[in-house]
Amino acid sequence: MHKKITIIFIAVIVCALAGLGIWLSVIFNEPSVPKNEVKLPADDLVSSYTYNGNISSNNIQNCVSPMALELKKIYVEEGSYVKKGDPLYLLDDSDVAAAISQARAGIQLAQVNLEKAELAADTISLVAVKSAFDAAEAAYTEAKSNLDRISTLQPLGGISQSDYEKAQNAVVTAEGQYNQAKANYETIGQQSSQNVRAAQAQLAQARANYEAAQVSETKRRVTANFDGVAADIWAHENNDLAPGQKIMDIVDYNSLILEITVDQFEISQFKLSDRAPVYINSLNSSFNGTVSKISNQALKTGDVSSFIVTINLDNDPALKIGLLAEVKKNVQGN
Repeated sequence: MHKKITIIFIAVIVCALAGLGIWLSVIFNEPSVPKNEVKLPADDLVSSYTYNGNISSNNIQNCVSPMALELKKIYVEEGSYVKKGDPLYLLDDSDVAAAISQARAGIQLAQVNLEKAELAADTISLVAVKSAFDAAEAAYTEAKSNLDRISTLQPLGGISQSDYEKAQNAVVTAEGQYNQAKANYETIGQQSSQNVRAAQAQLAQARANYEAAQVSETKRRVTANFDGVAADIWAHENNDLAPGQKIMDIVDYNSLILEITVDQFEISQFKLSDRAPVYINSLNSSFNGTVSKISNQALKTGDVSSFIVTINLDNDPALKIGLLAEVKKNVQGN
């Protein structure tokens, strides 16, 4: 009985080994079947690029003190909405008011001087000089005509040598008087014109001073450049400000942009007016945007050149200044 079981066990093992050998033979000796390697056409290859940046406003009015002045009044509160032209704050303008008053007085004085100069050009003295010149010119013309007549008669014996010489002397005298009267008239005329031009220049300068004073006044009484929000107010009323000290920021939250940096080899993928979806990971949302500006000058970092691309974002209440955003650009191979 034990011998029979042993034989059966050996037979099973032999069969199992034979089957394993046959299976291994099939595996290792299987004829190779040629395979076709599938290659995607170059046009089907797509490269994906991601550009990151922080959302900012396209309109920000940074208000600073132009010089050492006192902040007299603040007309807005932090977080309040303002419209274009609304007053924001007032700096000490006492010196500007004095400058405007002085400039206004300068205009009045210059106007009076100009009127005097123009009147002087038509005064009796100028008229008298002109009359003297006209009389001298007429006398000179008459003396020359008389000499011409005597010169014609003298060879005929009708005019003595003495009368002829008198006529000659009369022409010389009349010519001298004419030249003197002409010089006087021209001198006075030039002086009058110079006086008028000088008075006109004085008036122009006085008006320029007044306009400059008015500009200074606008710098002291500052208004909003656009509709927006008083996002931050840094200074306080009645405080003395240093030159360049921050006073407040006005921000337009309805004009948000995203600026991204694009490598020179990828900048050709961006065109003005192209739509550019913007993804914000913190909101897990995408927002619409439009390429509004592509810088013409590269930023260089070592041997790398890149360009700033500005994307105007469509209005959306979910968008906030400072949020990190990204733009993905899929570029198809050539």
